[in-house]
Amino acid sequence: MRWLRSENRRNSGTSNHPSNPEGNHRIPSNRLSTAEQQDYDDFFRAEFTPLTRHVLFLGASIEEAKDAAQSALLDLLQNWNSVRAPRAWCRTAAAHHYLRSEVRGNRGLELSKQEFIARRGEDAHSLASPLEEWEFVIDFVQKHLTGAQRIIMAWHLDGYEPQEIAQVLNKDKATVRSNLRHARIKLASALENEYPELTKPT
Repeated sequence: MRWLRSENRRNSGTSNHPSNPEGNHRIPSNRLSTAEQQDYDDFFRAEFTPLTRHVLFLGASIEEAKDAAQSALLDLLQNWNSVRAPRAWCRTAAAHHYLRSEVRGNRGLELSKQEFIARRGEDAHSLASPLEEWEFVIDFVQKHLTGAQRIIMAWHLDGYEPQEIAQVLNKDKATVRSNLRHARIKLASALENEYPELTKPT
């Protein structure tokens, strides 16, 4: 839970809004009306944590996930009037920012595994950060899923149906359903092997 503890210390008394050292909740844009700016600010506050979580599912560290989320939300600000599906748009943009930040490949997976192992031995009972409620799921997905299965599962856990995921990622619906089905099977098998007490009927 090291990344969550450092995150809690950094965020103590501050806002998640980028370019916001004094705690302002607004990034003014001359292109937006007052009502449009308020709509954007409300969207930012509602989506920053879920968007960060989405990038964490892709294998990012907390710092990388926050940077990607903030970059995507700033891009959205510049395109607020033209984007029709901002939640999906931001997730695609944040994934691109994360993947472009440096050469990934096996390095990202290896880092996520190392962080998972390091965090397993630390106290995970505090819920000071909203992300901590998802820590077990994030760790489990990072450990057991890779590639397309991890990406599709990240969208699925954000509430998207297979047909919506296929449309956003420009993939065949049958391929998305197949990846999701195999990902579920893999996670269920891993859960039964590693945490059999969680799979027993109550």
